[in-house]
Amino acid sequence: MPEANRVLVVEDEPDLSELLAINLRGEGYEVEQARDGGEALQAVERERPDLILLDLMMPRLSGQQVAERLKQTPSTSTIPIIMLTAMSDELDELKGLELGADDYITKPFSMSVVLARVGAVLRRAGKGAESKPLTLGPLSIDEQIHLATLEGEAMKLTLTEFRLLAALVGAGGKVLSRRALISSAMGLGVTVTHRTIDVHMTSIRKKLGRHAPMVQTIRGVGYLMSLGPGDGDGEIDTTEPTRP
Repeated sequence: MPEANRVLVVEDEPDLSELLAINLRGEGYEVEQARDGGEALQAVERERPDLILLDLMMPRLSGQQVAERLKQTPSTSTIPIIMLTAMSDELDELKGLELGADDYITKPFSMSVVLARVGAVLRRAGKGAESKPLTLGPLSIDEQIHLATLEGEAMKLTLTEFRLLAALVGAGGKVLSRRALISSAMGLGVTVTHRTIDVHMTSIRKKLGRHAPMVQTIRGVGYLMSLGPGDGDGEIDTTEPTRP
C-alpha cells in the first residue's frame, strides 16, 4: 500500500485542531498537531509533512511568519500550505498568497471544504505521468521531479506557481485565459478570483528576474509565455479574444 500523506495541523484552538485531526485521519491521512508557530517549525524540522494547514492568527509566532520562514528555506520552500483564518478581507487573502500559501480557507468552514481543498492541493503536488521536461529558452520545467530551472539554477516556486509556469510553457506560445490557468493550477471546483492568478503571476515575474518579459499579459484575455519581444511591463494589447 502507498504511504499515507502526512498533514501538519497548526491551530491554537484545541477543539478546532482536534476536529481537523479527526476528520483528516478519517480520510486516511497521518496527522501531527502543533499549537503555535514555534511548535510548527519544530515539527517540520523533525519530519517533513506533505502539507500544512496553518492558522494565520496565533500568539508569539504568527502563521504569516511561519509561512515566510518556510518559503525562504530551500529544504521546506515547496511544502504546500493552506492558510486558515477568521479574516475574510481580500487584502488578507492576497497577503497570504504573496507569502507563498497555496490555498486560503476562511473560518467558519465546513470539514468537507477543508478535505476537498487538502485533496486538491496534494494532487497538484503529486507526480504526474512520465514526460520529458518542458523547455522555453533558459527555462526548463521537469514535472516528474517538480523542478523548474532558470539558466541552470533551481527556482524557488510555490506549488501553485510551479503549476502555472508549467501550464504556460506547455501551452506552446498559446494564450491561456485566467479561468484556464485556475483549472490547470488549482483544479476544478476551486473558487478563486482572477486577481489571485494575477498575484501569482507577479510573483513568478519577480522570480524570473531579467527574463520576466517572457510572461506576457494579454489585456482582457489572460497570459502567454514567449521569447518574442514585448514592452517594458510584459503587456500586449489585443482586441481579439483568444481561446485557451
